[in-house]
Amino acid sequence: MVNVVTAYSWLLHWLERAMGLRPYTVEIEPGTVMKFWAPCNAVSKDKRVCSKPVVVLLHGFCGDGIINWQCQVGALTRDYAVYVPDLLFFGGSVTNKAERSPEFQAECLATG
Repeated sequence: MVNVVTAYSWLLHWLERAMGLRPYTVEIEPGTVMKFWAPCNAVSKDKRVCSKPVVVLLHGFCGDGIINWQCQVGALTRDYAVYVPDLLFFGGSVTNKAERSPEFQAECLATG
């Protein structure tokens, strides 16, 4: 039997890639890793700068970022460089630090 959530997640990730986004994992500091969906050219060796304005979509208290913003990403990627992070303890973002404050989340997000 097929797990519907797994199948839907695979389809959603395929669609996001088709819209020009890729998943990136950023090590903020040892033991703290954040996952971002970002434009394909967001990480490059020649430091290219995207000509589109940047939009960062932060999710609320459930799921991961790409699931929460799935309906908006398609419309926004035409005119904006869209970044969708998974906040710590959601999706692919984790830390082994004891810190759990909003300030810690904000610092990690800014660093990422």
